[in-house]
Formats: sequence, C-alpha cells, structure tokens
Amino acid sequence: MAIETVAILMPGDMGHGCAIVFREHGLRVITDLSGRSERTAGLAEKAGLDDVGSLVEVARQADLILSILPPERALAQAEAVGAAMSEAGAAPPYADCNAVSATTSQRIGTVIGAAGALYIDAGILGWNPVKSGGNTRFYASGPDISPLEALDGKGIVVRSLGAEIGTASSLKMIYASATKGTFALHTAVLTAAHSLGLTDAYLKEIEESRPAMLESMRAMVPRVPLDAGRWIGEMHEIAATFAEAGVTPKFHEGAADIMELADRTPIASETRETVDTSRTLEQALDMYVAALGQETPGK
Repeated sequence: MAIETVAILMPGDMGHGCAIVFREHGLRVITDLSGRSERTAGLAEKAGLDDVGSLVEVARQADLILSILPPERALAQAEAVGAAMSEAGAAPPYADCNAVSATTSQRIGTVIGAAGALYIDAGILGWNPVKSGGNTRFYASGPDISPLEALDGKGIVVRSLGAEIGTASSLKMIYASATKGTFALHTAVLTAAHSLGLTDAYLKEIEESRPAMLESMRAMVPRVPLDAGRWIGEMHEIAATFAEAGVTPKFHEGAADIMELADRTPIASETRETVDTSRTLEQALDMYVAALGQETPGK
C-alpha cells in the first residue's frame, strides 16, 4: 500500500514538525482541528496541514494515521477515531506514537483492531524533525509496521523493534524515564535548595564540582513548566512501566508531583513561542517556591 496522505492527530510541537518534513518529501498531510486550540490551529497552518473538518473525513482520506498528543488522551483519541472509522467505512493503519506504557498501548490496539484497522505501536525519541534535522527516531513494533516504515527517510528515521505490541512504547518509557526524570530531579533539588535559602551556596558548589550538570540545570529547569502539563501523565505511564518490570514506580510518581508543581507556576501559561528567554534560573526558582503552597486544580 502506497502512503500518500498522512493524518496527524494532533499538530502540536512534534506533530507540526512531522507535518513540515512529510510535506517537504511530497506527502499530503491532513488533520481535524475540530475543538482544537488557537495555538494548535496556528501550528497546523504554519505546517501546511489540510484541515478536513472531522475524524470521519480523516478516516476516509488518510493512508496512515499518526496519533501524537498528551498520553492521558491517547486512549480516548483512539476510541474517537475507531468510531469515526466505523462511520466512514474506512480503516487506515493507525500508529499510536504517544508516551504510554505497553499496557496502555495494548488497550489502544484492542480499540483500533475492533474498528478493523492495522495497529502499530510507536514511540518517538528526539526533538521534532525540523529541529533534529531529520534525525527524530520513530521506534515501532507490531505484526506489520510497513505503513510506518514507508515514512523512513522522509524527514524521520523508523526503527523496528519486532512484532510485539508494546515493545516500542516500553523503549520510549525507559528513555524518557532518564531524560525527563532527570529534569524533574533537578527541579526538585533546586526548589528545595531555594526554599532553604541555599541557592547561592549550592550553585557555587555545583559550578566547581559538576559544571556540566549546572549547565543542564540552567537550561532546563526554567523551561520545564512549558511542557509540564503534558508530562504529568507521561510520568505516571513511566511509573506503570517500571511497576510492570518489577522496579519501584515511586521515582516517577514523585516526578509527576514535580511536574504538577511546575504546572502551577506562571511560566506554565507561556508557550515555546512566547516564553520569556531573559528569565534567570533564580527567577524561575522564586516561582517554583511560591507554587509550593498551592493546590493543583482538581485535587
């Protein structure tokens, strides 16, 4: 089956970057912007996606559907697409590319399979393809991943991890447990130091003994809130992955708490396009400490 039209649900930072490189390689890229935010609509326009107006039309027109959105919405998205496939009488292959555990991916696969579509388990590693220069890796697993493999070299790299659904998702979880888990740890350490009045002394010591770590802290901790809202669910999915492997989930349950803290700071209302790049680490830590006594909405 030739892949000529790819649907991306939804075109956030990663999704719109994929759309840009796919279009550069001659593919048509579509989406459904019904109920989406102004920012998502703006990113879709920037990337040149065609808004076909409904998930039913996505099912009718797409040769392959890529689901790329916050992990807590992945199952509901699959259910909505499955219903749209039934209404459309069309069931294109569906690749879940979200940061979910193997168990969650298997549940999504059951939903998509019930709609009569081929399911591909996928995990994305790296920046969006525009930023990575085409080096973004899509790891994939499942009985037939050939529809996704057709995109290899079209602005992304596709790597097979075998026939078992969940393997690709597990690799994504392990990778993110170290990268985003480290961001959470650095944020927790610096917030504690700031709360205790030890920021200057701690940063001086780290500058002398671990300068590379300090550079990473300064780069990432003020920016964690920009993504923290969608990383909360990812930390819980990582915790579930660790529990399934027989390893304590508590590290990443704690990381989810730190992401909730970051999401309560004023920085969380900014985006990657509007973030105040002049903000210092110390100014960001003032905001983290101020958010310590606040409750997370809905809790």
